[in-house]
Amino acid sequence: MRPTVEEQLRVTCRILDEIVAPNVSDRFAHTILDGLIANLRMLTAALPAVAGFLRHDNDATLGLLSALSEVLPPKLAARIDKAMAAPEPDVADGTALEERNRLLREHLAAAVCSAGLPPEMHRTIVQHMTERASRVPMRFVPTSSANP
Repeated sequence: MRPTVEEQLRVTCRILDEIVAPNVSDRFAHTILDGLIANLRMLTAALPAVAGFLRHDNDATLGLLSALSEVLPPKLAARIDKAMAAPEPDVADGTALEERNRLLREHLAAAVCSAGLPPEMHRTIVQHMTERASRVPMRFVPTSSANP
């Protein structure tokens, strides 16, 4: 499909940067505009990696939930079992991948808050979250740390 999403985002950034930004005189508005342009550039670079990240994260989270389910309260373990039995979404369906990820993260949050998790499970959860954070493709870095 032409133009691609990435091409459209790049052109939008160029227009904002070359046409809109020079005509924005308010310092605060310019700072906001710079941040929005930076965010669009980050999204342009990250977009191709999102589906792969979600598939990997869903698989890793399912593995962790499976390991945790034997020490969780029965109701939560049953919800996790139901989620594990659900079919994987089509890899081309970004909305379904995100919804699956949201549901699995919700179950993980409930598991983390469960009383009586053994210390080794806490370490496994921390390791999972650290690994996940290192793989997230969308990382926004502010263009300015000072208040305008």
